[in-house]
Amino acid sequence: MKNTEILLSIKLQQMLFIDPKRVRLLKEIEQCGSINQAAKNAKVSYKSAWDHLEAMNKLSPCPLLERNTGGKNGGGTILTHYAKRLLQLYDLLEKTQDHAFKILQDESVPLDSLLTATARFSLQSSARNQFFGKVACQRMMDSRCIVDVNIEGLPMPLQVSITTKSASRLKLMTEKEVMLMFKAPWVKMTKQPLEKQTNQFPVSIKSINEEEAILVFDGTKIEFCAAITQPDQWQINQQIWLHIDPEQIILATLE
Repeated sequence: MKNTEILLSIKLQQMLFIDPKRVRLLKEIEQCGSINQAAKNAKVSYKSAWDHLEAMNKLSPCPLLERNTGGKNGGGTILTHYAKRLLQLYDLLEKTQDHAFKILQDESVPLDSLLTATARFSLQSSARNQFFGKVACQRMMDSRCIVDVNIEGLPMPLQVSITTKSASRLKLMTEKEVMLMFKAPWVKMTKQPLEKQTNQFPVSIKSINEEEAILVFDGTKIEFCAAITQPDQWQINQQIWLHIDPEQIILATLE
């Protein structure tokens, strides 16, 4: 799907407020400070430029233009702070729209989950381990909020420990979609299971190098990335145990 062009238009009160032509006109005014010159640069007539600007101003909740009197060029027209933010928002929406269209080609991204789709096409993180799930339950333990998160493919929920303020800010509730992130050094590997260990799962080593190991949960496509310091003690296909401290898992969600 090369050379795909998606034209973004925004309506207010069921009338056209802004589109690519009007954005071009505002950007030209921002650059040259003159409606007349901006019209020429945008290749529209002066009357057409005025008609566009007047239509936008009638719909806009805040003024878009203001006169800039004085100065070495004798004054001109400048964009208001609101108009500049409008252009920034338009650019942001264009990028988001472009990313959204790209994920259509990625069959691994479910389009029925806003959190999953948004994170996949826009979120970049240093945390190698990223999972999506739903809140199973919450409970208080030693002044911390323990959140159990169901992740498809795991036999038991992952437990996440956060502050009560964080739980309130995230507005967590049962079945709410969440994203879990944790860095590779936070995934610990042992040859035998540990007693009374939270977030402990049997896995096998899929691949290994001098810095990290990729661990796979048997029978699923779920993979964990773990940092290692002694690669010689581990082997591919070796059956081991991994565990993650609940306080080292970052929890994220959308409003």
